Formats: sequence, C-alpha cells, structure tokens
Amino acid sequence: MVEQKDPNVYAGSKSSSDLERTTTGHLDTDIEKQHGNSLQSTNTTDPNVVDWDGPEDPRNPMNWTGKAKIINCSTIIFLTLLTPLASSMFAPGVPDVLREFHETSVTLAAFVVSVYLLGFAVGPLLISPLSEIYGRRPVYMVCNVGFIVFTVACAVASSMSQLIVFRFLAGCFGVAPVTLGGASIADMIAQEKRGAAMSFYAVGPLLGPVIGPVAGAYLATAEGWRWYVQYEFRVMTYIPLTLSVTGSSG
Repeated sequence: MVEQKDPNVYAGSKSSSDLERTTTGHLDTDIEKQHGNSLQSTNTTDPNVVDWDGPEDPRNPMNWTGKAKIINCSTIIFLTLLTPLASSMFAPGVPDVLREFHETSVTLAAFVVSVYLLGFAVGPLLISPLSEIYGRRPVYMVCNVGFIVFTVACAVASSMSQLIVFRFLAGCFGVAPVTLGGASIADMIAQEKRGAAMSFYAVGPLLGPVIGPVAGAYLATAEGWRWYVQYEFRVMTYIPLTLSVTGSSG
C-alpha cells in the first residue's frame, strides 16, 4: 500500500525550507558586509591617531643607533643626578645666608632650603602635559635654560625674599629630568633591556641629595655660599648644547 502525501503539508514544508534558505542567505550577506566594513574601517587611517610611519621609521627612538641611545640616556641620568643635588647642596651655606641678610628665624632658614622641593612638586603639573603636546626635547631645553637662569638669579639675590622665589622657580624648572626621564628611557630602550638604564636613572634622585651636603659644605667653607651656584651654572651650561647635538638618531 503506497502512502499518499498530503499536498497541503508538502507545500507548507517546501515554503518553510525556501524561507529558511532565504533567511540564511540574507544573514550570510549581512555578515559579509559587516566583515567588509570592519576591514575597510581598519585599513582607513584615523586622523586622530598619532603613530610612526611603520616599524622601521628612523624617527622612532626605538630605531636609533646604540651610540645615540647611550649618549641620550647618559645625559638624562646625569641631569637627574644634578638637579636633586642642588636641593641639598645649598643647606651648609644657610648660616652664611642668614648672616648676610640679617635674618635670625630658624623657620625661614629651613624654608629657604625646602622651597626648592616645593618647586619639585609644582613643576610636574605643567611639565608632563607640555611634554605630551610639544614633545620631550623642547621641554628639556626650556627647563634646562630656566634652571640655569634662576640658579644664577639665586647667586645674585640681594634679599631673602628674592632667594626664596628664585629657589622655588629653579626647582620648578629643575624637576624636568626627574619627571620625564623614565618616559624618555622607555621611548628609547625596549622593555626587555630597560632594567639597567632604569637602575642608573633611579640612582640620581637617591644619590644627589647625599652628595649635595658634602660638596656644599666644602664649597661654602672655601668660597662662600654663592660659589656653589657658579659651579651648577658651569655644569648646566653644557647640557642644553649636549641635548641639541645628541637629540637625534645619529
């Protein structure tokens, strides 16, 4: 006995299969379109994204020569040692400062030393965002020159008020290598080789305040409290020139 198919059931199942195939086809088409759009958006350069021209871009500090990396890292490490050294080198000469300016306040004597560190706290609030806008090298240059100018101003200060203000501004400019040094080293040295450079960089803020009072005591006794400023000026004068020469991939 042959089973007869109900034409209504058969027609309904056929239309359901056609609908399913049509729906599946539309879904596949939509997925392909979405995939194509995603690839197109990936390949399109976003004007708001700032990046290097490929992994071999010579302007990328990661692609600098080993000599350029060593010179730049050494300069940054030296700066990071020198500016914290200035914070405590002044301390042994404070009695001479009080005597010259006819001051007797112990609080003022402590403040004229610590106000430099207040500049270390205020400076990064401006230095960090400026380095992201204009780049690190211009900020280094401006801050080094500013540190020289206000350090010389400390040497020629004619009152305690002037000395305090100039010390504060010298701290604001002098904190640049401490603020940007780690980021600059990270821009040049690959992560797996960065440990040694960061170790030398970290020694500066620790060793500077230790060497400062020893050197400052000798200088204050031999030449007077203003002489240490001349020493800093002679050393710092060469730093902007060094950065301008070595701040390249050559």
